[in-house]
Amino acid sequence: MSHNDDLLTFTKCDVFTPDQIAKQMASFLKKTGNLLEPSVGCGHLLKHVSVDEYDQVDMYELKKDYSNSITVKNNMTLYCEDFLKQQIVTTYDNIIMNPPYIRTQDLSETYRTFLKTQFHLLSGGLVDIYYAFLIKGLHLLKPDGVMVAIIPNSYLYNKSALDLRQYLFEHEYVQEIIDFEEKKVFENTSVYCCITIFTKTKKSQLLYNKRPISYEMIKKKYSLFNFHDTDKKTLKDICSIRNGIATLRDKVFIHSEKKFDEPCWKQITSGRDVMYIIYPYENGKIIDETRFQNNNPNTYLYLCSQKEELSKRDKGKKKYPAWYAYGRSQSIRYSSSNCIYIPCFIDPDDLETNIYVYKNILHKSCLCIEPKDETQIGLIKECILKHKEFITMNSSKRSAGWINLSSRILYDVPVY
Repeated sequence: MSHNDDLLTFTKCDVFTPDQIAKQMASFLKKTGNLLEPSVGCGHLLKHVSVDEYDQVDMYELKKDYSNSITVKNNMTLYCEDFLKQQIVTTYDNIIMNPPYIRTQDLSETYRTFLKTQFHLLSGGLVDIYYAFLIKGLHLLKPDGVMVAIIPNSYLYNKSALDLRQYLFEHEYVQEIIDFEEKKVFENTSVYCCITIFTKTKKSQLLYNKRPISYEMIKKKYSLFNFHDTDKKTLKDICSIRNGIATLRDKVFIHSEKKFDEPCWKQITSGRDVMYIIYPYENGKIIDETRFQNNNPNTYLYLCSQKEELSKRDKGKKKYPAWYAYGRSQSIRYSSSNCIYIPCFIDPDDLETNIYVYKNILHKSCLCIEPKDETQIGLIKECILKHKEFITMNSSKRSAGWINLSSRILYDVPVY
């Protein structure tokens, strides 16, 4: 294995578990048998574990500088190896971990191929390497063992984690979740975390922040919170929901005022604000360069001055319909009807004051809800406000109680 294929190459930074969280995690472990820590770092988690109580403690850490700081007792073995690549036959009574959080697209192609080969749940799109640590940890966990991990709470909500949720919930591996929601456990990071306790014993329910939730309900949609009757009508039946325009260079295309009084400048909203965007399209199709130049000479010259900047999109690897086209083709068509616009990042307590209605406008950084029947705009708004708790519980969390609103969640809002 070359150094470039080593996981160590792609570990950009290390954030160690705060003492209070480490103590809380250690309290869920059994006090007998053996113990595994697959991403030990400087051994911070183990400082809060009574390691002398265990027959054997196995630790894995790639960084030798870290491993040198760990006191290895007689019942402890430290492996300076990539845990995911080791053929391990031992099974464990206890596993504790704060695994690395690395998106698989940030890894080398060789390492991604290895992960996809060894862990089929990582063969999809935007997944994270900590999935592999969980899966391998569960494989090594004894039938009556316990595994405790602190991981991003986004696995509870994100569409990209659906396969992981299905795997965990179908096997009823999750015993308890302590979700810190919008509270930041780790300083100087934007990751929001939860402690998850895993066991292999059959169970009828799990605990989410001390609240019992039945597995029978969870398995209907592999969600902790989405429990409405699946036979009932939802917003998906009465509207379509679109994400915003993605130019991949908003600073070039979008401005608070028109730079030039030319026909390509159109209004665009983020929900809260209305701005102007260079719109080189007609009926959703890119305008021929010569015609665009003739109709918008000053704007064309401006875009030419930004051509080098535009060429940096997608690291210069993607071919667009034209060099002045947007980075993505989503939502480039106008809607002729009144639509509802809601910012993607929102404080649920301010939801009512952040629902906007516009007509014939483009949108970015917000969701556009287009009713199949324009007379149902009032009904759609009413349903969203009525089911604010449902939306909040199912959305991924951000700081200060804000949530990341998605079309997937809004489509599931009940209509009643």
